[in-house]
Amino acid sequence: MKLRFRNDSLRLRLNRREVETIASGSALEERVSFPGSKALVYTLDADAQFGPEASFRDGVIRVSAPPSELKQWAGSDGIGLYFELPADGFVLKIAIEKDLECVDAPIEERDPEAFPRASGKNC
Repeated sequence: MKLRFRNDSLRLRLNRREVETIASGSALEERVSFPGSKALVYTLDADAQFGPEASFRDGVIRVSAPPSELKQWAGSDGIGLYFELPADGFVLKIAIEKDLECVDAPIEERDPEAFPRASGKNC
């Protein structure tokens, strides 16, 4: 699972294996370790009952979406789920997307589990 930030937006990109995992109801977690025994952890889980949720506490970014929406998205041709959450006077935009293969990247950076890209399109 990849994480990307830009302004007040957060994007999670999932490969095929990860989409299957989240659609089955299991959570996903990634960790970036830093010197000094510090880490940034980000998770995606399928346990939001009333709508999407997001939080940041103690170095952990947690995004949660309703299981029914994740399962429906996983079985569709749709690329992403998109949410906007009110957050202390601004809006946090969240995207959960299928990660498409990048055919122009060096071979060691390509994810064999990425979703196929439409013909004629690169990264």
